[in-house]
Amino acid sequence: MRIQVPKSFDLNIKNSESVGRIAAAARNGGVEAALMIPKHKPIYDKLHLAYNLKRANEENFNLFVAIEGIHENRLSEISVLKSKGASAIYINSDEDMNLIKRIFEYGEFLNIPIFVNCNNKSLSSGVMNDSEVAYLLGVSGIPNYAESIEVAKIYELSKHFNTKVVFQSITTKESLEILKNKPSNIFIDICIDNLYFTDENLKEFNTLYKTFPPLRSKEDKEALLKACQEELIDFISSNHIATNQKDIPFEEAEFGISKLDIFTQLAYSLPIDHKIITKLISTNPAKLFGYKIKEKITLEFKEEEEINPQNFASKGKNCPYKKVKVKIV
Repeated sequence: MRIQVPKSFDLNIKNSESVGRIAAAARNGGVEAALMIPKHKPIYDKLHLAYNLKRANEENFNLFVAIEGIHENRLSEISVLKSKGASAIYINSDEDMNLIKRIFEYGEFLNIPIFVNCNNKSLSSGVMNDSEVAYLLGVSGIPNYAESIEVAKIYELSKHFNTKVVFQSITTKESLEILKNKPSNIFIDICIDNLYFTDENLKEFNTLYKTFPPLRSKEDKEALLKACQEELIDFISSNHIATNQKDIPFEEAEFGISKLDIFTQLAYSLPIDHKIITKLISTNPAKLFGYKIKEKITLEFKEEEEINPQNFASKGKNCPYKKVKVKIV
């Protein structure tokens, strides 16, 4: 079977490698546009912003850049950066709440979306989901409430502002419960890894599955899949991170999974209606930024075929995905 679909718009690519590699990996993965999240390297001033936009222009790649709203406990020059091409604001939920409130004021005034990483750092010193698996492995865990209490806090704040707020990389059923009656200016993004894997995959200390936010329980995974099918979820993104520091002791291994090269193929291989997948990885993300997807791709559904990460354009070869049902033709 073959179907034609719009290319994807990935809302969560970490700046963990060059824009050139990101552009090449995106082409492999059927991704027409992407939002760069400043997680690995700072993007808080005109110099850092201009560099990434210039490189994207050279690669003829539609790169949207999120700037840090708060850098070293101070507000970035948000108005100036938006005028220079910034597309979104990125913040961590456990920053100073007065600064976060001011970020929301900027978001409303400038009509620029705010992407929030909901995580309480003081509760997240572990290396995987806080579960029986973590206990059996003898490693420290990250509890569900490290996310959900931050979701509740930011959700309450968001009710007082007419700004677009994206709860990024949500992983738990508790967070979904908090957001189930969200208004139209609130959006939920989830990482594709949490729709495929659970903490059970880490049983043998397999560092390829070590990522952040962590892989959660089977119950959490099923809740996320159900929320996608019911369209409570607005976006599925890759949370692509290029790192190869995996062949070391589990607790020392870096967080992150590389999968931008196969993102669209993975999305359409999920047990979710294809029309909904198109909304979650193409239509909805593009609409958030007023962008129109220009290209389509043809997908062929066939017997599962092996994935060879060594063929990735990304420098990250740390990919635990073994097979995919969909091929871009």
